[in-house]
Amino acid sequence: MHKMVFILFAVGLVLLLHPKINTPSISSTQITPLFSKPVFTLENIDGIEQVFQAVSVLKISETEDSGSIHGAIIPHHTLIGQEIGSFWEILASQEEPSVIVLVGPAHQNQGRALVQTTKGSWPSPFGTVTTQDLLVEKLIQSGVASEEPNSFENEHSIGVQIPYIAKLFPETKIIPIIAQSPASHAEAEKLVETLTSLLPEKALLVSSIDFSHDLTLSESQEKDQQTLSLIKTRSYEKMNALDSRFLDSPFALSTFLLWTDQQQEMETLIWHEHSGSLEKQPSLPGTSYLVFFSSPKKEFVTLTAVGDIMLSRTVATWLSQTTVEQAFSQTREILGKNDIVFGNLESVLSTSLVEIEKLIRFKADPKRVDVLHTLGITHVSVSNNHVNDYGEAAWNESNNHLIAAGIEPIGGYRNDGQPVITQVGKETIVFLAFETWNHSLDSSQVIKQIKDAASQGTFVVVSFHWGIEYDHIQNASQIILAHDAIDAGADLILGHHPHVLQGIETYKEGLILYSLGNFIFDQFGEDENETVVARFSIGKNTRSLELIPMRIEKGFPRTATEKETQTTLQRMASWSSLELSDNLLDGLITW
Repeated sequence: MHKMVFILFAVGLVLLLHPKINTPSISSTQITPLFSKPVFTLENIDGIEQVFQAVSVLKISETEDSGSIHGAIIPHHTLIGQEIGSFWEILASQEEPSVIVLVGPAHQNQGRALVQTTKGSWPSPFGTVTTQDLLVEKLIQSGVASEEPNSFENEHSIGVQIPYIAKLFPETKIIPIIAQSPASHAEAEKLVETLTSLLPEKALLVSSIDFSHDLTLSESQEKDQQTLSLIKTRSYEKMNALDSRFLDSPFALSTFLLWTDQQQEMETLIWHEHSGSLEKQPSLPGTSYLVFFSSPKKEFVTLTAVGDIMLSRTVATWLSQTTVEQAFSQTREILGKNDIVFGNLESVLSTSLVEIEKLIRFKADPKRVDVLHTLGITHVSVSNNHVNDYGEAAWNESNNHLIAAGIEPIGGYRNDGQPVITQVGKETIVFLAFETWNHSLDSSQVIKQIKDAASQGTFVVVSFHWGIEYDHIQNASQIILAHDAIDAGADLILGHHPHVLQGIETYKEGLILYSLGNFIFDQFGEDENETVVARFSIGKNTRSLELIPMRIEKGFPRTATEKETQTTLQRMASWSSLELSDNLLDGLITW
């Protein structure tokens, strides 16, 4: 009897000292460690209604993609709730993860420890997301993260992601992790090492990160390029020093990269935007977004190449009369799902008013980089006879616009460009570009650059702007230069400038496409509007080419009819080396 009275007294004392147990509220976090896990509500997160609205229209994929994404960087800015949802939809189309690890910043540097976690649940209009308590407890016991539930109250780096998980992954539990800003690469390394030993197969790690803060579009682009460079080189010490002008959590970024490398995978940048650009107010301070996915390294690379791209003159007028999506609806399907898409950019993207004395000059609105972005173009040659149409300053400006859009410019203003190295899966692709019109081409220097490039990668692509306009037959100087390039170590030669298609040749271990013709252009004539998309598969035991004939109508490429396809392949076969003729009629070449 005395024991029962004592127990009741003790319980009453606890209830008196912990009034939240008696008065639960749906407007704040309920932390009741004596009786249940904490419950974290989302209603007080600024902008969460935009997220709820975006999540309400998401659809659960009924078919599972064969791909496998094991890591991601996704923003948590509620302004882009719809875009965030599109990235979670992609993740939901992959194999279902065994657990989702969410890593983000502790925005107010709340809590005691540098790295913190919690057990608990997050109710939402789409279901409740709960923690994987056994794994959270093991993480706490390892000492790499402290259990601090109070720190997760209204922490939007975690909270914003919850509704997407509730809707698209209703059965999947999470491990939430946040870190104060002093947390560094060293803490991230310990965390990833521990996660690697604790997590089951098919775990998904998502770092919740917003990048440059309170900067205009142009200021943000500069900072983002510095961040991207550090990501590429894995310069963790320099990442640690980045402040909010660059991103809100160097720790979460390091964790994602270390996780990717630990899984022997590779990260791919799939989206790069700025709030000012999305709201059409680029001069206003805003936030930038970089979205990455990491997945297993591929056994082979798909590299797709197209011809001359000109975005000014009548093409600009035609673009103003439609949307980019409508103009290139058929082209996007063909260029989609390639690792690398390469083209020759004939028009500088510049606002310069300087004009060089030339008969024909091409200059496009810098905003027309959206065409390249929509088509998935990743690399462009900027070494051609139009590089100097508006002077070197305009050419540099154009390259900066490309870089800001995540597109690699290849080539130098004076044929002095550095090689562009791109790692895809197990292949290291090295690009070089040269032109034979504005500046003399020193063949000995070209050969030296190609030899140097060959020592840096597994596959070397060289673009030449050469040949005679409107001539389908490659001339002797093209042939000599192409052979010299392959002798020096080039694997693939891509030619531009004639504005019409030319032949294809195999030479030793290399392949030469002497001219890919036009791709986006406003010229008239059947030959000038006949083009192909060249899709290459490149791997240790794979080197193949698929030709996809197309036609240009009012400046924009479209798929060719069956008759047009056969006509183009027959014509290309007639201009090509004899041993390729039969294969060219099928549109397939291996070399």
